[in-house]
Amino acid sequence: MEHSPKLVSSEVAALWSAYMQNTMAYCIVQHFSKVNEDPDQMDIIQTALHDCQFVVSEVKQIFEKENHAIPIGFTQEDVILKAGRIYSDLFSLRYIKYMAAAGTAAAAALLEVLARQDVRQLFSKTSQRFMQLYNDSCDLLLKKGTFIRSPTIPPMVKAEYLQDESFLSGLMGRHRPLTVIELAHISKNTETNSIGRTFVAGFSQVAKSLEVRKYMERGTEIAAKHETVFRDILIKDGVPLPSSWDSTLSQSIDSPFSDKLMMFQACSLTALSVAGYGTAIGTSLRKDLAGHYSRLVAEVLQYGNDGTKLMIENRWLEQPPQNVDREALRNRNV
Repeated sequence: MEHSPKLVSSEVAALWSAYMQNTMAYCIVQHFSKVNEDPDQMDIIQTALHDCQFVVSEVKQIFEKENHAIPIGFTQEDVILKAGRIYSDLFSLRYIKYMAAAGTAAAAALLEVLARQDVRQLFSKTSQRFMQLYNDSCDLLLKKGTFIRSPTIPPMVKAEYLQDESFLSGLMGRHRPLTVIELAHISKNTETNSIGRTFVAGFSQVAKSLEVRKYMERGTEIAAKHETVFRDILIKDGVPLPSSWDSTLSQSIDSPFSDKLMMFQACSLTALSVAGYGTAIGTSLRKDLAGHYSRLVAEVLQYGNDGTKLMIENRWLEQPPQNVDREALRNRNV
């Protein structure tokens, strides 16, 4: 007899999160498609739309099969296609590249906690689709000469073991040079803050709610400060700084997105920052870097927590599926 297991909590979590992220991304890329003036990137934009649609459709089918409520997510009510552009075409391409990379990593990581064949197949296909989208975006950025690369260092002359614990802190009162692993995380976290800063700067310009505009302005300041911290580390280490990310914004004050969507995107980027800092703490052996990351992650967590409260106050935060409250059932007649 064929075994037909029900969805387990980790599978529901993966599917629910994928639905939320991809309905949001679909709205954002719809706007990019509407205002795009670069014919070279139209195919990539259309592919991004199709990939988001694929994930949303597949998740919906699985939930319907299981009689599981379909999330609200984001709909055409959250995107105003007649609104003018906020961001440049180059920024939209970089956003697609960045989110494709995040989607690939998330789908691949989730496979470890998925058992059901149909769910595993969905996230395997999702990882493949987003990986292709990422590669296509990279190729176009390289073709245009606008791919932002990590810093370069001279080739290693000799492989050797560490001799003492000074590697963890410093050498004779100074910090030892950054390793390539530490450089990779600094570059990645600088990129996350750069794209986040540009995004929320645009949001602060067009959001309808004064509270949301102030929240986005605060996010812009935090991201800029964190970028400065990372760049100062590179400067002190004598590492050539990578080029800055494009941050061109129009003068439009007509928002193409709902405040709900903009807050969700800001909180999603905050979560990616926290994850990036956490990974960097675990792989950076220089103690001063751990100190920087610990301080910065605390600030990002507080910012994210304030954003969650703001979303709850405005009834914009959709409740994830949760376990049954047994105590409430027992006390229903009390």
